[in-house]
Amino acid sequence: MITKLNNFTLKSFVGYTNPNDLLFRAKNILFGYNGKGKSAIAIGIKDEFIKDQTKKPENLRIFDRDYISNSLLLENSDGKIKGVEASFGKGGVDIENKIKELEKLIIKEDEIGKLDTGIAKLRKEIRTEIDKIHDRRKGEANIQRKSKDESVERVIELYKKDFQDAKKIEADDDKLIKINGDNTIEKQISQNENLRPLNFSNIPTTLIEEVKVIFKDKFGDDITIPEFEVVQWIESGLKLHKEGDNCKFCHGKLDFSDVKSKIAQYKENKRHKATEKLKKFREQLQSLLDSISFIEKESKTYSTNIGNEVEQHFSEITEKKSNIDSLITSCQSKIDNIEFQENFDFKLLAKTLKEIEESISTISKTKNEQLSELRKKQNNLTTLVKGAIGLEILQSVTIKDKLKEVKGKEVELKEKHESNKKKQQEIQDLKQQKSLTKDFADFVSQILNEINISLKVTLDTDNRNYIIKSTNENATLTIKDISEGEKNLLALLFFYYELFADNKQQRIKPEIELIIVDDPISSMDDSNKFYILELMKNLLELPNQQVFVMTHSWEDFCNLSYGKKAWEDKTDKNGIETKSKYATFEIRKSNGKSEIVKAKNIEKPYKYLFKEIYNFSQKHDGQATTECEIYHYPNVIRRVFEEWYSFKIGEDLNLTSAQLGRLANDFKITDDKTKTELGVLLKVCNILSHSINGSKNPQEIHQASKCLMKLIESTDSLHYNKMKQ
Repeated sequence: MITKLNNFTLKSFVGYTNPNDLLFRAKNILFGYNGKGKSAIAIGIKDEFIKDQTKKPENLRIFDRDYISNSLLLENSDGKIKGVEASFGKGGVDIENKIKELEKLIIKEDEIGKLDTGIAKLRKEIRTEIDKIHDRRKGEANIQRKSKDESVERVIELYKKDFQDAKKIEADDDKLIKINGDNTIEKQISQNENLRPLNFSNIPTTLIEEVKVIFKDKFGDDITIPEFEVVQWIESGLKLHKEGDNCKFCHGKLDFSDVKSKIAQYKENKRHKATEKLKKFREQLQSLLDSISFIEKESKTYSTNIGNEVEQHFSEITEKKSNIDSLITSCQSKIDNIEFQENFDFKLLAKTLKEIEESISTISKTKNEQLSELRKKQNNLTTLVKGAIGLEILQSVTIKDKLKEVKGKEVELKEKHESNKKKQQEIQDLKQQKSLTKDFADFVSQILNEINISLKVTLDTDNRNYIIKSTNENATLTIKDISEGEKNLLALLFFYYELFADNKQQRIKPEIELIIVDDPISSMDDSNKFYILELMKNLLELPNQQVFVMTHSWEDFCNLSYGKKAWEDKTDKNGIETKSKYATFEIRKSNGKSEIVKAKNIEKPYKYLFKEIYNFSQKHDGQATTECEIYHYPNVIRRVFEEWYSFKIGEDLNLTSAQLGRLANDFKITDDKTKTELGVLLKVCNILSHSINGSKNPQEIHQASKCLMKLIESTDSLHYNKMKQ
């Protein structure tokens, strides 16, 4: 049983815990105006209950504003109502026996679990056998196992495809099955791929062309002036002059020796440049010779890996060494004696370079062709080995037997699951049949008729859910078609009668431990309140379940609490205390925080409301500004005014502005100020008492309370003084 809230925080409740003298009891009635924290308390009690992990959802029933949408209405159903589990059918016992028999036939989860584990073990064994065959047959070959994430069936299908691919190369199964994998070809491929490339130091064509010019040029004593270095007149005119001549062009003095000296200086510079170019050329020739030496060293490795057919090409390259040597010698001679004419066999050089390049190209081509052939052989071998693996797997008796066993167990497992599913559906159908019957729909319809509600509930065509109909027109309605009061009433009827395990509503379902009803009479007509109050009183008489009923209506609170002797604990002559099972509470709110206080002395509704208006009228104007007061007090003012007037004057009063003259006459009011105040009172009663859509002027509401108290005090002081105490 829930005895208290522990450090409860929600909305206006902040860290609230019930004092030890304010603990909940078996039956609890709570009063609180809207906005005080009543719905928060309902949530707090529910949360406190489910903190106990031994409790299940079916141990709790709660009626609140969410019950209709969360528990009653069907989604996307045009306003149909969910069927509820209420025992109104006459065949309930027989159905329950059938359910028990079916439950006995349901295969236990541990049995299914063992079967499932056995299947998993067999599958693991099959996969282990497949991997053993794979590893043994592949040898040193680089052939990967099938993905471990694939099912056994999928793995076998992949190996079957490998076998089919291999059959395109080798059709004879007897030959195929004998093939095993190795890495011989793989090693050959790797060795060939790792052969060092046969690069040689080719000589740039531009350098060869420059050297050709040098070998043709003369570097002796003759004076020849290149036109790009010396002015044109020196090239053509110097030969026309001799020592002592004046210039034949300008008739000026000509220093023939100086000109000749400068020409000699130029030619010396030309020799230097030519020499440097020749040295560079010689270095290129030497690099070529070194390249041939490197290639010569690689010949054995290439011959070993590629074959003897490349030896001839390596020999041809080696033979070119003598050519290069002779060319180096010619180049060096020119460097040493640049003034002398020296022959250099540029044709031999070109031929040598071309033949070296062709030999290297042939060797590289042979290597690539062999690599291509090896890769082709390797691919074929891989295909054959994978096919051989696949063939052995497909022929394995062990794998076939275990796979057959797996299939058999899986069929058995499937049958057990389907059997359980079928029986569970049968059980569900029986439960539906037991709880959702036409008897219940007729029963609810009868109640609606007795309390003058023009609605009835009938079974839908699916025999599982309900539809609403108008009794006047027999028209099908949706939830949107009925009033809030009718909707709440209908929901409460379904909630209430679902609680019982029998069709006479004498025995609550044994699994239910806690019942919470939050504001059950909200938005209901006065004609329905009596019936609903009787239902709530019945709940408060239940022998076993803990019950919480909450209301915002003081009158309803008084009716529910009347005669319950809440908090009246007794002690017998032996000193043994018997606590009352009833407790009454009021939810109050101060400075934005809510709390629960004990409600002992239940006053009549009129006196309670009178005192409430009196206390409100005594406040200063600035104190009466809260939203709760704005919405609450106009209705209270109207109720007090109407009831007081009825027993004072002996007539009912319709509080509209048209009654101002009548009231002024009844109470002999003549001055304009009092009439104006009385007009404000009528306005507040008429506009704000039934709706929140009118004026929300707190000053007018406060003024109306003062006017009413002043009117009662001036005309009935004895009554006024008694009621305000």
